[in-house]
Amino acid sequence: MSSPRLEIVSPIPLYLDEAKSASKLAPRPSSLEGKVVGLLPNWRPSAYDLLKAVGEVIEQRFRPRAVILEQPDREVPVSKGRLLDGLRSKLDDFAQRVDVAITATGD
Repeated sequence: MSSPRLEIVSPIPLYLDEAKSASKLAPRPSSLEGKVVGLLPNWRPSAYDLLKAVGEVIEQRFRPRAVILEQPDREVPVSKGRLLDGLRSKLDDFAQRVDVAITATGD
């Protein structure tokens, strides 16, 4: 008699850092001291509050030069292409202003 087989399928997409053929993750700094830390929430309800709390802890413990908490986009217009296509210029600007980026989603 064979044992029952259970297969679990996740609806979560495969992220680039999980793909076997993906390149390595970006290098991590050894310290946040003196760095500009960017906090980038998505449009989910609690993401902003979650990152605000993270930013306060970072400021207290790690002596960054600055912590920048971006305002979330309330509406993400997607007329053509993919979601990231509409945010590309905002993300490029953000990347130019920070040394380290932390993002979050929260419901």
